[in-house]
Amino acid sequence: MTKKRAAICLILHKKSCTRPEVKAAVKHVRQSVDFEVYIPWRGKDLRRFVRQAIADGAQRIVAGGGDGTLNAVVNAMLRKGKAPKASLGILPLGTANDFARGAGIAAGDLISALELACSGKPTSIDIGSMNGQYFINVASGGFGAEITATTPQDMKKALGGAAYSIMGFVKAFQLQPYKGRLILADGAVKEGSMLVMAVGNNRFAGGGYDVAPKACLTDGLLDIAVVSGERPERLGDLTEELKDPTSPKNKHLFYRQLPSFTIETDRPLHVNLDGEPIQSRRLEFRACPKALSVVLGTASA
Repeated sequence: MTKKRAAICLILHKKSCTRPEVKAAVKHVRQSVDFEVYIPWRGKDLRRFVRQAIADGAQRIVAGGGDGTLNAVVNAMLRKGKAPKASLGILPLGTANDFARGAGIAAGDLISALELACSGKPTSIDIGSMNGQYFINVASGGFGAEITATTPQDMKKALGGAAYSIMGFVKAFQLQPYKGRLILADGAVKEGSMLVMAVGNNRFAGGGYDVAPKACLTDGLLDIAVVSGERPERLGDLTEELKDPTSPKNKHLFYRQLPSFTIETDRPLHVNLDGEPIQSRRLEFRACPKALSVVLGTASA
């Protein structure tokens, strides 16, 4: 006789499952909530398990890991772009945990985070799409993505989010702006150069940097922020523009909220998609309104 699948399934990243605090959280929450634990060793194992769990009637999938694990679970759940019957919970176990930060989920209290992930009420939120691949948080490009892609894993582990800024200072002396163009849905084209780009469904990336301060998970829009390749005379000029990103007076920061757009660059652009590195010269973005039900923290509910 086939064992009936639990209504809640926790996907644990293989590097997190042996951590004492993770084991303690799982043991504590299991005293009051019944859930199944699965530890995939390969990406295709994760995708297969998530899809089979949903097919077998699982009502909630909990992603236990960093933003990369969250991205993999989201892409597995949104197969062929169809909204799944199951909702998503989040147990933040990564280095940066940027989506959890923006969603009001405390990474420092794993017991509370797991209780929320298993028992909290879900909210229908937007999901971003880039070249057919989904992202729940932020797609960052250019200089920032190069930092993330080239930061050694040992440094990330030892320094946490600070590793990104340290590598940033190292890279800053070798910056080469990308040249390209932004194509809007109506065909309008804006040409220029850039050092850093962020497309946010949520606000934070790179270990807590507020790259899309106006982003909202339920507005049906993606926030694009581009720092021009033309360097300001004073660093303070850019700092001031970041305080009011949507001001029409800004000269070095381009910020818009759009349902869809395309970016083309003169050379392959490094893009960090929820922690996953990608390179491409043409990036087609669109917002997928209310595509997934996700348990958020109280700050974002």
